[in-house]
Amino acid sequence: MIPTWISIVGVVMTVLSPLLALGGVMLGSYLVRKSDRELDTWRHREETMRMVRWAVEQILEGTDGGTDAGVVTLRSLMRSELLQPEDYDLVAALTGAVAIDRVGPAAYADIAEADIEVVEGDSDHG
Repeated sequence: MIPTWISIVGVVMTVLSPLLALGGVMLGSYLVRKSDRELDTWRHREETMRMVRWAVEQILEGTDGGTDAGVVTLRSLMRSELLQPEDYDLVAALTGAVAIDRVGPAAYADIAEADIEVVEGDSDHG
């Protein structure tokens, strides 16, 4: 004859073991998804910075076609989903510093959008 407490432990273990397995699967799935999101953010940031570096090199090279391509790339990147919100200020400041100073406000407005007014600040106000 089996003691009653052993029967109770057997029934509890029979019920709890699938629930514990389910909890482990759910935890593993959550951790994998979190890791995938972090990896995707990192990959987007790497691609963004590669494009920014290329665009700045094109602008600083000084050829007309390269300058136009660099400015258009920076402007497009600022509207893109690829750009992370925390990187937007960096790219915007870089675009302003490199593109506007290099090609002038009129050319920058022509390349970006015809109806945009470009306002440059002085050294005290950026």
